[in-house]
Amino acid sequence: MISSARRRVLWFILFVALVLTACEAVEATPAPRATWTPRAITTVVIAPEPTVPPTATPESSPTPLVVAKSNAPVSTGTNPPAATAPGATAPGSAPKPAGAIPQVPVNDPLLPKFAAFPPLPIPARPANLNPLTGLQADPAMLQRRPIVARIGNDQKVRTSFWQAGTNSADLVFEELIDILGSAYAQTRYSAVYLSNDPPLIGPIRSGRIINFQMVAMLDGALANAGASNGTRWLFSQSPMINLDEYFNMPAYCYNKSHGYQGRLYTTAPRIREWLQKKGWEASVPLYGFTFAERVTGGQPIASVGMSKLPWPSWSQATWRYDAASGRYLRFNSGEPQMDNSYTVTAKWGNGADCIPTSKEVMTQVSTANVVVLYARHEKTSIIEDSNNAVSVYIPLTGQGDAQIFRDGVMLAGKWQRRSEQEFFKFTDANGNVIPLKPGNTWFEIVPVGYQLDLK
Repeated sequence: MISSARRRVLWFILFVALVLTACEAVEATPAPRATWTPRAITTVVIAPEPTVPPTATPESSPTPLVVAKSNAPVSTGTNPPAATAPGATAPGSAPKPAGAIPQVPVNDPLLPKFAAFPPLPIPARPANLNPLTGLQADPAMLQRRPIVARIGNDQKVRTSFWQAGTNSADLVFEELIDILGSAYAQTRYSAVYLSNDPPLIGPIRSGRIINFQMVAMLDGALANAGASNGTRWLFSQSPMINLDEYFNMPAYCYNKSHGYQGRLYTTAPRIREWLQKKGWEASVPLYGFTFAERVTGGQPIASVGMSKLPWPSWSQATWRYDAASGRYLRFNSGEPQMDNSYTVTAKWGNGADCIPTSKEVMTQVSTANVVVLYARHEKTSIIEDSNNAVSVYIPLTGQGDAQIFRDGVMLAGKWQRRSEQEFFKFTDANGNVIPLKPGNTWFEIVPVGYQLDLK
């Protein structure tokens, strides 16, 4: 029989243990980064993402879909593995969660095939030359890990509280996301930061399958608002640093009045602090692109538009060349697309509010280069939200058609890349390298056969 005094001591010990466990949960820490080893084809968990409520906004309006078919083999497996913490090795098979749709076979190309980084010897260049832009920069800024941030492009974002940080990015990739019925639901950005540290980045949205290929090329850190179970599981099979909001909440702050499309933000300095705290900051050797101040030839083109189906009507954009600045200005529905910038502070804890500390500064989105990459777009069965929109697989290895727009001319050629970790190489019909103009670059990833609106 246990005395009442001893019983009280035991209850106190149990209480202290529970408190310590709760404190540890405040900053959920991912397991160490996984080392990639080849594995057999398996299946992934499919379940609606709980953070995105159903919507009746124009983003879900149907438009016809063009999907290129792949000859890649499909293998089926047993019950899918459960999603795990970023960077962790996925556990064995687990029962499907309640409400999940049937398991989804994963094509072999969906799984990343990473090896030692960098995959190729790094070209000799001055220490102050940014390999992503071809511009001079502080050498210390270049000795860091690139940040890749998922930025939302919902119509509400562009018209109500705007995007932040796109003009500070060295590179921006824009891709179609999520097939809803017979239409793409939206486009989304992956913005890459190396030489600049913008005071505000966002709104931060969830990751997609395509991020394997972008982050791998840079050995970067992916800032994202999480992902569906299927996409999250695929992320767990990669050695990339996955700054999933759920496991890294103190790296972000919140604007709760913006709705789910614009609730999450961060700053480059805060992400850098978080990488340092976790021991994930490092100097990353980057192969980079080829640059030249001038090129010969090319077809004069003053306007590049994504204005035809299957591009969603509310995301249709046009790049117009401005000869005075030598840059391309971005418009959406005929109106200038703006980038917003202001400084914020926060307590940087779980659910911390973003507190503005300066006035907003608005500038039109612009770029030195627009590169259009033509690639297959394949429908998967990975459910990405509660509307039952499914993820899109866009393979970006091998080669495909490309158009490089710089200095008011179009240079047609091919993009080539042998693995997810290599940089894109652009060549003309004779195999000569097509150089980019020094400066930032926007990559528009479009389906094979897509017709741009060129003027």
